[in-house]
Amino acid sequence: MLERYFGPQADRPATFLRGADTPIIGTDAGQWCSDFLAATSVVDNGGELWLYAEGSSGGHEQIGLFTGTVDGEAPRFAPHPANPVLRVGEEGYSRGGVFDPAVVRFGGSWHLYFSATEGDAHEFAEQLAHGAASDQPAGESIGHATSTDGVNWVKDPQPVIPGGRCPAVIVWDETLFLFRVQVKDGGYRIHLSTSRDGVTFVPFSDEPVLDVGAAGEWDARSVTTPKVIADGSLFWLSYAGDDAGFDDLTGLGVAWSEDLVHWTKSPANPIFAAGQDGKFDGVSVQSPIILPTDDGAVLLYAGSDRTVGQGLHSTVGFARLVESAAP
Repeated sequence: MLERYFGPQADRPATFLRGADTPIIGTDAGQWCSDFLAATSVVDNGGELWLYAEGSSGGHEQIGLFTGTVDGEAPRFAPHPANPVLRVGEEGYSRGGVFDPAVVRFGGSWHLYFSATEGDAHEFAEQLAHGAASDQPAGESIGHATSTDGVNWVKDPQPVIPGGRCPAVIVWDETLFLFRVQVKDGGYRIHLSTSRDGVTFVPFSDEPVLDVGAAGEWDARSVTTPKVIADGSLFWLSYAGDDAGFDDLTGLGVAWSEDLVHWTKSPANPIFAAGQDGKFDGVSVQSPIILPTDDGAVLLYAGSDRTVGQGLHSTVGFARLVESAAP
């Protein structure tokens, strides 16, 4: 379906139009997410959508679960009573925070991959913004947890990938493909690792599979918060990008692939942008989750009215794919 609008032979222009009832999940969803909230992964669990989100309170990021549907006028999700379902560690690699959940069922179990930090997750972004750092931060990694029900998780004692953040996962041909972001030249790039057992990962390459755009393009500095789905004959990767910002990104784009390795950015990019000043998403938009539906597609995303430096205040917004008039 997405190929028709954003693919190599797109024949009908379309846009994502903000829903009137946005944001659909806010920082009032629980004490664990009183500072900010961002949805990062959706799993279809027997016809009900399970949405996993990161939230922050008091400087510690943790992971929660919401259940619901995207049918009707606006998506509706309710917080799970067990929230947060994955908590910050008391010690070790996740003692600073656990965030960016990516959930998949693989090999008969539920698997949750997440960003983990030993310290403040946003400290490095501030260092980078002020010229105090330029390369990959220390003390962050990709963690892993397993579950039999998608609610009660057992965290691995050690990370599965020693560096990077923002994992996104998909299973194809009995292989788990894990996308993550790493820092280079003062911005994020998207890299790929693969696994046959969900625990031992092999980097595809030292080079990113999705790089920043050329100078002057909308995503010339950073591409980050990847999500990946299969739709029609192609795989689709949605991401946030910007030509100036590192963490406060202002546009969303998509790219397509036939093999999950070689990606082509859509000429329609950016497909969505930050809102007007003063709106809940007036400063930044990130974490784009595209959900194809019977009559189009829904976009869930994290929108913030403050920068990371001002104290990130993201909530979950949504938009629907609106078809333009026939050419």
